[in-house]
Amino acid sequence: MGIFSELKFGTDGWRSRTDVDFNDRNVMRVAAGILRYLDQSCPDQRGVFIGYDGRSSSRHFAECCAAVLASGGTECFLPPRPVPTPISAYAAVKHSLKGSIMITASHNPPEYNGIKFIPHYGGPATPEITGAIEQLIPSRADLGPVPNSGPEHPLISVLDPLPSYLAHLDRLIDIRGNSLNVFVDPMHGATAGIFDKILDHFGVRTSALRGNVDPLFGGGMPDPTPANLSRLQRSVVETGADLGIALDGDGDRLAIVTDTGDFLMANQILPIVYLHFNDVRAIKGDAARTVATSHMIDSVCASRGFKAIEVPVGFKYIGVLLRAGSATVGGEESGGISFAGHIPEKDGMASALMLLEHIHASGEPISAVMEGLSRDYGPFVSSREDIRMDSLSKDVLQEIESSASSRIGGRIRSIGRMDGLKITFDDDAWLLFRKSGTENVVRIYAESRSSQRTASLLAFGRSLL
Repeated sequence: MGIFSELKFGTDGWRSRTDVDFNDRNVMRVAAGILRYLDQSCPDQRGVFIGYDGRSSSRHFAECCAAVLASGGTECFLPPRPVPTPISAYAAVKHSLKGSIMITASHNPPEYNGIKFIPHYGGPATPEITGAIEQLIPSRADLGPVPNSGPEHPLISVLDPLPSYLAHLDRLIDIRGNSLNVFVDPMHGATAGIFDKILDHFGVRTSALRGNVDPLFGGGMPDPTPANLSRLQRSVVETGADLGIALDGDGDRLAIVTDTGDFLMANQILPIVYLHFNDVRAIKGDAARTVATSHMIDSVCASRGFKAIEVPVGFKYIGVLLRAGSATVGGEESGGISFAGHIPEKDGMASALMLLEHIHASGEPISAVMEGLSRDYGPFVSSREDIRMDSLSKDVLQEIESSASSRIGGRIRSIGRMDGLKITFDDDAWLLFRKSGTENVVRIYAESRSSQRTASLLAFGRSLL
């Protein structure tokens, strides 16, 4: 039995600081747990793809994983350069592998790194799978001799996953004859030098900002939030581009800058993609969203006779619904979206291309598309605040619950405990408290039909924490 407290999987894999405990030994322990899990669940000869982002030691940690798996008899495939998480996920599907391992800390600062396991279906591992892997992680003493971490092992070879991913996008996206002009900001992450080439392949005129892989991310964080995208916003407006696309450090999340300089996050992008599937592609059905995602998608789905299925935070829960065909699109407020016909993993690149397909098909600028959404469904003002604290106690939750109606105003329609505490009011406003799965923070989410109401909800949340 492993020492789980050190290497507990969070919302999406195990992530930590390289100057604390994300090191060769612990990475090899996780790889050993994955190897044991695969030997039990997939005792065949298929291999594993091991991708990595552009952080300073990610390639080395990928080789550590390969050494462990190869020493256990599993064939391993490494890419020739850093790759985004969605491409690693697709490699598992395309090449009928046992799964993929991805070395990345996504949007976190450069001193962090992480390791995630992506099963054969090309989406996030379910809690059942990660729980099983945790149980199989050896202790430091039980790991045994550290195998050679070099790539010379006969079971370790190079595989470039980009051509097959691009061929898949060719079948998935139709923007032939487009005249789109786009700014791309990879934020020095793993999509640098990849996504601009994908756009060029589709005939999109592209300019890039922060377009090289940099382990230090230019001194910033590869997190596509408005605070980090002022240069992209300025470039789009000054050049008259159709839009700007920003991608996080491993390319699974995105943000958009419209032609008028407004920011669109997944809360706004998801409804557009859903309408595109329902109205343009005639692929009809329910959508999926996390508890923290805007309810705009609920209104859009209801207008077409469908519903938005609410799940806990974590794309793994959305992936299950996409795999089962229970949802046509799914997304989470932090920027992750995917859809039917694609891998059940969030993919910022494919989501951006689907948005471009909608703009191309509609003949309208993205700003006009958003104006139409606001006109048809009304304003949805969402906000979030993070408060650093170690825990969210039951006493606080009870106080929130008992005080909500009298101190915020409005009748409570429902109280949900799927993931944290979510209070929904009769005027469709809602307030959510939940503990982060990766940091010692409590996140407060609020949404209503006005900025004043949303601000009052957040203020109430702060007063209790």
